[in-house]
Amino acid sequence: MKKLHPKTVTVWIVTCVCACILMGAVWRITRLYPDVSREMHTTPSPTPVYGNVNQVTQDPSQATPFPVLSVGSSGERVREIQDRLFALHYPVGSVDGQFGNGTLQAVLAFQENNGLYVDGIVGENTYRALMDTQAKEYMASTPTPMPSPTETATATPAVETAAVKRRMYVTEDGFPLLVNREHPLADNYETYELVVMNDVCPREIVKIKYDNTLAEKEAVDALLVMLKAASAEGIENWQISAAYRTVAEQERLFNKQVKAYMNENKLSLAKAQSATRKTVADPGSSEHHLGTCFDITVPGKTFAGTKQSEWLQQHCWDYGFILRYTSEKENITGFLAEAWHYRYVGYEHAKIMQAENLCLEEYLSVYAQDTLAEDF
Repeated sequence: MKKLHPKTVTVWIVTCVCACILMGAVWRITRLYPDVSREMHTTPSPTPVYGNVNQVTQDPSQATPFPVLSVGSSGERVREIQDRLFALHYPVGSVDGQFGNGTLQAVLAFQENNGLYVDGIVGENTYRALMDTQAKEYMASTPTPMPSPTETATATPAVETAAVKRRMYVTEDGFPLLVNREHPLADNYETYELVVMNDVCPREIVKIKYDNTLAEKEAVDALLVMLKAASAEGIENWQISAAYRTVAEQERLFNKQVKAYMNENKLSLAKAQSATRKTVADPGSSEHHLGTCFDITVPGKTFAGTKQSEWLQQHCWDYGFILRYTSEKENITGFLAEAWHYRYVGYEHAKIMQAENLCLEEYLSVYAQDTLAEDF
């Protein structure tokens, strides 16, 4: 008998093993087929609820639905509508991205003034009307209190209680607080909501000359809206050289100027103090204590006569600011003209002062005389 080659034996064995495995698989499938068939008929294969699974994600070519904004909403879209309401002079309060009671009242007024359904909700129709170039501006016929800023968004208007802190830079009746030598700051004066300007002011919009410069948040919000509008018209390179100032800081500033007059001009103490009061307020008598005033300048330039100064003189009123000290009102304000000193008083007050050519002292004597004795 012929002896088989070892490789032939190996191939034969492998072939037999594979054949056995294949036969076993066929036998198992034959046995399981009835069960599988029955299961397929009992439980049909699921189909996607939305049809083609590729259609579950929204078509990116379609416009993104506008989110409905109402009290309690927050974010950049809320800030956008607040910016627009402020630009149209609606009393929105703070531009802080929080849809609170101040924003609600402004939206209601806008909807009523523009013939929309008045519900205080910013849906697509209200948003489009708000952004339309033909949107109607807000203008009250008589001065009304400055709107309260919204600290936090709430589902319902906040209830006024004794614990609620009042904005001391306005009177009980909502008029701008008068601070000068005849009406110094009250001993119990407290700031409301100071913010560090470098933390909230974009560097591309305005430079804050000194670190840790503080100001009231409501005034800073209005300042940024105004300077953004100026930048959009090509008027840039803004700087804030001063804002909120404590009484102690004012005292140091006053005494420094008195000493300079005494040393350089050889004036007596009394005469040096009198000369100083023409340009520097006495401690406790400066508007800078309020945190709603800004010394607006241009880096490295004298501000008067610049294009920035000219733009502000024409447009500051539209954003609730006034040029506080002018040459024609020096005998009333008691200060020499300061082209850089702007104060936020609110749109309704500012526009009346502009229309009637009134400085703050004159304006309050006409419109707030009933509150002078009580609040000043």
